[in-house]
Amino acid sequence: MLARLCVIEYMGQESVPNVQVVTRFVREVIGCNCPDEVFRHIEIQRGSSAVKACSADCELRIGGRLLILVTSEPVSRLSPRLAEVIAEGKRARDESKFNRFQLVVQTENPDRESEQLVQAFESLSHKDERTHLHVLPKGDVANFFSHAPHTD
Repeated sequence: MLARLCVIEYMGQESVPNVQVVTRFVREVIGCNCPDEVFRHIEIQRGSSAVKACSADCELRIGGRLLILVTSEPVSRLSPRLAEVIAEGKRARDESKFNRFQLVVQTENPDRESEQLVQAFESLSHKDERTHLHVLPKGDVANFFSHAPHTD
């Protein structure tokens, strides 16, 4: 599979998205059945340019179809601002013509904390069928980067 990848410089080291890790995460962990061609263009940035209402670990833009925001923000701080986070994600999805916005919340206690977030998410009147929430254990969110080889 040929992929056009966005190279990220982070703390003085270049990193490139690991296509296999991203593909496995999207298909197996969050359950999107995207065709292979979607994974030919992957952009990942640390933080987020799309959503400012919560702290973001990273933002993934995959094949012009998926906008995924991964956050480790504590549920107690995220829950009261969930409506704003979803509104910003939806706006970014629509402005960039993506098919889906996926908010991935990684937590140490997903069984206990997912109910609170899911209830808050379900009560939002402005969410739609193209907006999704995933609450995952921290170990289920992989390192999406591979360090690029240095060329002199």
